Amino acid sequence: MKKAILDRVEDGKAVFLLEPNQQTWTMPQAELPAGIHEGSSVIIQGKKITLDTQATVENKARIAAKLEQLRNKKQ
Repeated sequence: MKKAILDRVEDGKAVFLLEPNQQTWTMPQAELPAGIHEGSSVIIQGKKITLDTQATVENKARIAAKLEQLRNKKQ
């Protein structure tokens, strides 16, 4: 089992960053399960990819908090 984040989709390929060392792993975009978008945290087991809903929500909240801190520093 591996954890990863869908970093981007380019040229018909989904590019994942594997945890913990940020190695890239790609797969055809057409094989992405429904509901997985850029920024989604996933669990990879063999060829099965599952959305990690909790990790995705936590990551989005953490990023939103960091953006808010940056906006407040500029004022």
